[in-house]
Amino acid sequence: MAEPKERIVFCDAERIPVHLISGFLGSGKTTLLRRLLDYCLSQGLKPAVMMNEYGEVNIDGELLRGQGYTIREMTNGCICCTIGGTLGLALQDVAALKPDVIFIEATGLADPVELMDQATKEEVLPLVRLASLVAVLDPVHFSRLAEEIHSGIRQQTALADIVVLNKRDLADESVLAELEKQIRRLNPRAAIVRTERGDMDYAQIVYRQTDKNAGHVSSSRRAPVHDHFHTLTCLCEAPLVRERFERLMRGLPDAVWRAKGFVRFTDSDEQWMFQYVTGEFDMEWLDLLPEPPEHVVFIGKGFDRDGLQHDLRACAADSGRLSVADAKRQQADKENQYDV
Repeated sequence: MAEPKERIVFCDAERIPVHLISGFLGSGKTTLLRRLLDYCLSQGLKPAVMMNEYGEVNIDGELLRGQGYTIREMTNGCICCTIGGTLGLALQDVAALKPDVIFIEATGLADPVELMDQATKEEVLPLVRLASLVAVLDPVHFSRLAEEIHSGIRQQTALADIVVLNKRDLADESVLAELEKQIRRLNPRAAIVRTERGDMDYAQIVYRQTDKNAGHVSSSRRAPVHDHFHTLTCLCEAPLVRERFERLMRGLPDAVWRAKGFVRFTDSDEQWMFQYVTGEFDMEWLDLLPEPPEHVVFIGKGFDRDGLQHDLRACAADSGRLSVADAKRQQADKENQYDV
């Protein structure tokens, strides 16, 4: 009999909430961050900060370190670009310090999808959970910057949970109202908060409640909650039927941009790692020690969580369920029988 392998188990209650704060240079995100840190301390919380900015010296990091905060600096590049591969390692280092909350300050050039991908990698998934995306906007320069840097600032705004419309004192009401309309067109679900020097109700960010509906293939034990509006994590507690799983992955809707994780199949004793990126699906066998838990992470915007969970459950060997696609196909076959 083979010896049991050491396995990693994670519980959402033990994972540290991570808040990603993004915005272009000069928007006021570091001011907001400093106020958030002060608020955390006033609440008896131990915060940690991860910062990145272009250049040899991180001035904001030096300022915050001088105030006694834990800083993990990331200079000479963007978190998700030049040094994106090290974000997972940095998160592990920061999580080892046992903070109550982690703030990541990203540049206006950061790709939030890449950051979500890094924050849900298997090595950090047991340690942290993505709690919110916060976009800080400068109403005076937003329209120009959004046109010049289309893929950065506009995407950050479109995916944010909270949009902080900072420097409201420097813009007319008509400008603020028009900007809110632009934000609503990009992101109808975000909370929009007008601020001056980052002054707001910080509990809206620090104590923001995430979706509490757990995603899991089997209900025999508690699975992690949804990490974030744009991510869904599901534990797979039973082996999957390979053909069903591959059909599900190859038929994912356009609203799912990425999927990844570790699964086990009924026709194999090995654990498999898979990746899905905008229509491209790949799987490989691997032998890791300790073994990560079998799980699937979906990343996207506006996808059907309940439908994906149902279809994933339908891939389990002991499931009597039909996936939504298979149910439609079966119904179409029945109708075609009558047409003959």
